[in-house]
Amino acid sequence: MTIQMRHCVRAAQRGDKIAAEELIKAFKPYLHHQAKKYQRFYQNFDEALSTAYHGAIDCIYQYDLSQFEETVTEVMVASVHNHLRRESYSRTCYYQRVEKTIMENDTLTDLPEDLISENACPERCYLEDEVRTQLYWALEQLPELQQTFIRLHFIHGYSYKQIAQKYDFRKSTVGDYVKRGLLRMRILLSKNNSASGDEIIKTN
Repeated sequence: MTIQMRHCVRAAQRGDKIAAEELIKAFKPYLHHQAKKYQRFYQNFDEALSTAYHGAIDCIYQYDLSQFEETVTEVMVASVHNHLRRESYSRTCYYQRVEKTIMENDTLTDLPEDLISENACPERCYLEDEVRTQLYWALEQLPELQQTFIRLHFIHGYSYKQIAQKYDFRKSTVGDYVKRGLLRMRILLSKNNSASGDEIIKTN
């Protein structure tokens, strides 16, 4: 099986799409299992599965056929796991940073502090998921450049200067795009939350 997989990897790296599809098919149960495991960090299961597939494809085309220390299966498992772990961590940091920028931190539970930790509180977990969903929805409503610059700045840690160099823009222009995007997200979230009245939108 290991030798057969190496042959498939070699064929895929030479441009054989059928070989690549066969490899993906062989790992399909594992990809679905990992996507389900990390689904809570994504908007839906399909997004998590897309990241898992991306990790699998990277493994296929970056696997070093000259080495025999690690099997295709071992590298595939590590690649998929690392892609999901890195992206879920980036998404968590992104939502936390955007939430801090856009929304006031409010008290999420009236339980005594010594009774239950914040991380273990079901109410807190539910509200954090709700906030994450709303932030993702608001971000998706923005124009493409505003989305891209906000993602680069908050998820990937790019400075305005780095983004400006990457896209051949002025630093101040990048800052304007990000500020307008965040302002638009505040407005969208304010309208979206008007029914519940649970979230307080910053005005400064």
